[in-house]
Amino acid sequence: MTATPGTTTPGTATTAVTSAVRRRTAERAAVRKVRRRVTRSLLVSGAWFWAIWAAFVAGVPAAVDRWGGEMPDLTYDLSGAPARWVALAVGAIVAGSMLRLHVAAGGTRRSVVDGVLRAAALVGPAYGVMAVLLTLGEERVFDALDRSWQGGATPLPLDTVAGIVVTVLGETFVVVTYALVGVSAVAAFRTRLIVLGPLLVASLLVPCAIVDLATRTGLFGIPLRGGYDDVALGAVGTVVGGLVAAALATVVAHRLLRSVSLRP
Repeated sequence: MTATPGTTTPGTATTAVTSAVRRRTAERAAVRKVRRRVTRSLLVSGAWFWAIWAAFVAGVPAAVDRWGGEMPDLTYDLSGAPARWVALAVGAIVAGSMLRLHVAAGGTRRSVVDGVLRAAALVGPAYGVMAVLLTLGEERVFDALDRSWQGGATPLPLDTVAGIVVTVLGETFVVVTYALVGVSAVAAFRTRLIVLGPLLVASLLVPCAIVDLATRTGLFGIPLRGGYDDVALGAVGTVVGGLVAAALATVVAHRLLRSVSLRP
């Protein structure tokens, strides 16, 4: 039977459907590959990071108390809640090290961004829980040393379940945003290395600033340190601001990676 112009034969339709299914399957597999690698990197790096900071947070106030001096502030918060830089570094390292080989093996640029996004969303709550534990632990250390404690740099106080949940959610958005910004930073330099690279990287601070301000943490959140005055406002501000920052970082990462040349 000969197909008339403008019509689709059953064989052609079946081939098209099969091809589409194969593409979707391959895309999902590529996303899973990136997700597993980023998840592992975030967990391993995070384990070292949190172990070091736990020792630091417990040891520095004790050392100050032992040998004299004043330390009214928090060590972790004053450093800009540096767990976000771990996420940024992991995103940048993954994008820089595996993009070319990943695409050559049949993956796509989109699967890199989606894999990083999913891994960061998966590991982000663990980082949030650790941030809460670290803050509460430092409060206990200050209390044991009979020293004043100014309170943690969190969206809401950690003396309620709502405060803990909102803080964990906020840290999740932070990890997602900064990991994707790390991907974008590498793409920006590879796209416009000499002229626009530094400018593009500077513009990537926008989603970082949004999530810092929304969660009242990080370097940009220092002026607002102390959190929200109202629980409902804090929950809405943290979630909405975090979503905006993460969405913006995702869009920018997709756009920048599309223009990256994979040639040596």
